[in-house]
Amino acid sequence: MKFSFDVGINEKHRVDFSFNQFWGNLSICVNGKKLIKDFIIISVSLTKTYNLEIGVEERHKVKIEKTRKLFFAGLRKTKYKVYIDGVLTNEFEGR
Repeated sequence: MKFSFDVGINEKHRVDFSFNQFWGNLSICVNGKKLIKDFIIISVSLTKTYNLEIGVEERHKVKIEKTRKLFFAGLRKTKYKVYIDGVLTNEFEGR
């Protein structure tokens, strides 16, 4: 699953999220620079949260929540919610 979104008004930043459900590789890049790299093989919790602070002059708190299904998670769609400064701004679903 891959998706992207923009953060900021005067100071724009591009956030790229990528998760390969089959291999378990996850990465979050801001303006092409990888800030978070994760490798998920087995997860007990249904929701995993990633927090970022983006910007220099115009600071924003970004939270990405990845919620998987309880059974056969690798074969089913995963839901993603993006919060910017505590406000839900985007929702994505996919494999």
